[in-house]
Parts: sequence; C-alpha cells; structure tokens
Amino acid sequence: MPEAPSNPLTSPFSLTDADGYTWLKGNLHTHSTNSDGREEPQQRVDGYAAQGYDFLCLSDHRKITRIDSVTAPAGFVLIEGVELHPTNPFGGQTHHFVGLDVHEDIDAGVMAPQLVIDAVLEQGGQAWLAHPHWSSVNILRDTVPLRGLSGLEVFNTTCRRAGRGESSVHWDDWMSLENKLYPALANDDAHGPAADRHDTYQGWNMVRVKERSVEAIMAALAAGASYSTEGPEIHDIQVRATADSTDEKRTFEATIKCSPARRISAVNDSWGSEYHLHGELFEEATFPVRANARWVRFEIVGPEGLKAWSNPFDLTSL
Repeated sequence: MPEAPSNPLTSPFSLTDADGYTWLKGNLHTHSTNSDGREEPQQRVDGYAAQGYDFLCLSDHRKITRIDSVTAPAGFVLIEGVELHPTNPFGGQTHHFVGLDVHEDIDAGVMAPQLVIDAVLEQGGQAWLAHPHWSSVNILRDTVPLRGLSGLEVFNTTCRRAGRGESSVHWDDWMSLENKLYPALANDDAHGPAADRHDTYQGWNMVRVKERSVEAIMAALAAGASYSTEGPEIHDIQVRATADSTDEKRTFEATIKCSPARRISAVNDSWGSEYHLHGELFEEATFPVRANARWVRFEIVGPEGLKAWSNPFDLTSL
C-alpha cells in the first residue's frame, strides 16, 4: 500500500447545490498604480466586476492596497493582499509570494523567506508561491526548505506572455518530494490596462462556497475546494476504485464532465494517462487512471488549447 499523502484535499465536486454550495469566479493576483500596474485600483475593480468576476485581490508589490480605498458592486468580494519578495538564501532568484487576507504591511525585503511566510500566517492569511517557472524556482533547492505555503500558481497570464506561464511540473515535483497534496491557482498577474488585452481576464479560479465572503473563499482555497482555468469549465470529477482493485494492484477510473474538450490528461505522482477521441470534441469521459498511484490531478484541454487544472485527488484512501 503506497504511503498516503499527508493532507487530502476536499473535492469541490463533492459539495452539492442541494447543500447550498455555488461557484464563484475570481482573480487573486493583480497590480494597480499603487505598485507597477497601469490602472488605478478602482479601474481594476470595475474591470473585473464588469467581466463577471465575483472576487478579486489587489496584490500590489510590497504594499497592501486597502480595500476601503475602492468601491465594489454589491456581492463582489475584495480580498486584501500583497505580493512579497524576500531574498532567496538557497541560491535561486528572489522569491515571489502572494499573501492573501493580510492587513498589515510586511517588510519582506529585509526578512528571510520563512519569516515572511510566518508573518503572513500570524495575520491569519495564506502565502502562495507565485509563478515558480517564471521565477526560475528549483523546488528541491528553493521551496522544500520552507514550511507553511498554501500552494502555488500553476498558471499566470503575464508570465505566459513572457514564455513561462505554466508551472505544472513544479507542482508535481513539490507534491512528490513532500508526499503532500497542494492546491493551485490560475491568475492574471495583470499589470497593463485592460484595453490592451495583454494580461487581463485570461486566468482565474473557481471556488465552491456557500456564501460570498472573504472567509468562505479563503476556506475553500485552503481546502482545495476549487479549480484553476484559462477558460475550460469542469462540471464534475468522480474518481473511484474499480471493482477488480486489490491490495496488490490498486486500480482506479475517473469520470469527468466538462465544457467541450479535445483531451484530458490524468497526471499521477508517477507517470499518467490521457483520454482523447482522435480529434473529436467531447464533454464527458470515463477512463482508467494509473494503477497503484498515490494521487492524480487532471488537465482539461479545450478546442483552442486552453487548459483547466483540477486540484489533486488522494488515491490511497479509495
């Protein structure tokens, strides 16, 4: 029996409409003129609200943009946060952390990265590893020594524009090295004006909650009750042991319902598998998952090549 991951996550697809759950859409990494963004904070809020988003974090560099300095439409949730940059003592480039639900500025530039994470946690917030591929982060060298990070950005729009937008391999390495399941985010990291269509409205997070509140969104993120996307929608994922599964050979299958897709990758702690219909689009698929794996996550690829990423599922408990 493989060793169980240390922290199974909550599947958002186990939380039902009948129990009062709903999906909210949001961006958790963006910049305004309070740091190096090219839109005023109010413009950022107005833009994301007009695009149908339900929540937003104005995560300006080094300095918290106060949510009481802007006005949001009724029901739109603002999360106070900041992007922090402690020096990396392990040999890699400067760390980038997105601190969510933090309310006091942190002078991260003169602090060790672990102390920065601790300071975020002491405020009741969450620290996420931002765009590790763009930052040239080596997970073993630069991340494994740290404790208390909530997860990582698997996709970042601004970094995609710079050629390093996806960090899925970093995600897999991190979970395999620590035997721990981490949730992921997809964010814009917007700097330019929305009119340029450069780095806005192209990556977001879908969270499963019972209410529109900071507390509910943060709890869903911490539990992994979310998925990340550039556009494709994930309607349901069910993973189960097959009828012929044994202790010696543990076998699984997954059923996924989604917006039109051209393929689905099932990524395990070792190897993986793919489902496709030889060029045909589909909206539902049932297929086997690699035997004896510890965990699996899914990537849904839409007709234009855009992706959605599920959070990982613990297979050792099935």
